[in-house]
Amino acid sequence: MQPIILSENSIKDYGYLLHESTKKPKLDNEQFNYIEDVYKFQAEEQMAVGILSSREREIKLEYLERHKQTIEILIELENDSIIFLAKSSTQNDEIKDIKAFYLKQGQAIVLNKKTWHWAPFPIEKEICKTLIIFKSGTPENDCEIKEIKKGYQLDLE
Repeated sequence: MQPIILSENSIKDYGYLLHESTKKPKLDNEQFNYIEDVYKFQAEEQMAVGILSSREREIKLEYLERHKQTIEILIELENDSIIFLAKSSTQNDEIKDIKAFYLKQGQAIVLNKKTWHWAPFPIEKEICKTLIIFKSGTPENDCEIKEIKKGYQLDLE
């Protein structure tokens, strides 16, 4: 399996790539510009922000997790990584279409509800740090984890 470069089109079945849009900035002056509505979401409950530090390891997918009731926003703060994403089949809720994506420092993605994923795998550095945003209590109340029997392994060389 080879990792895929993140783009609006490559991630559309799993979530949304946050980026500067082609919209005209709402505010634009010599100090800053602000582009509004890059992504909108409804937050009816308290949100939580955390920092995930993923350690260097063999790029082998052995587990996936998902959240049925909430989206998850990931922003790669430090260093580049590989992240695995997968969809759920609509009929039997099984994992399907597992893909690996490059998540570069500074990129941000929004995962759809029910999108399977796992902690990023750092590349070229020992650790990558990812800002995570989701509904407060998600790890305790809305986290399903499955072991991947087959195991997916990447070789970046």
